[in-house]
Amino acid sequence: MTTKRVLGMTTGLLLLGATMASAQAPATMGHHSMEGQVTKVDAKKGWVDVKTSEGSMKLHFPPAALASVKKGDSVTVDLGLKNNGPAPSGSMKSTPK
Repeated sequence: MTTKRVLGMTTGLLLLGATMASAQAPATMGHHSMEGQVTKVDAKKGWVDVKTSEGSMKLHFPPAALASVKKGDSVTVDLGLKNNGPAPSGSMKSTPK
């Protein structure tokens, strides 16, 4: 039997918005939950791969958050999207190879 866990993700413009009720915080544009299965975990580096019916995702968490997550676990991934406005000039420049 696999264990069901709930994973939240905060990366770049993605924000889990349970605390977004504050009047000063920008509104979350959308919230989406997906059921999936863990296909790979690197708990030391904080990476987890999750396969869902909508596709596969590679997600990053603080390493401690993945300490008990194992390959084959059934998980729910909750995502929210928050628009932080235009990026500062030059903040997303690619580095030359």
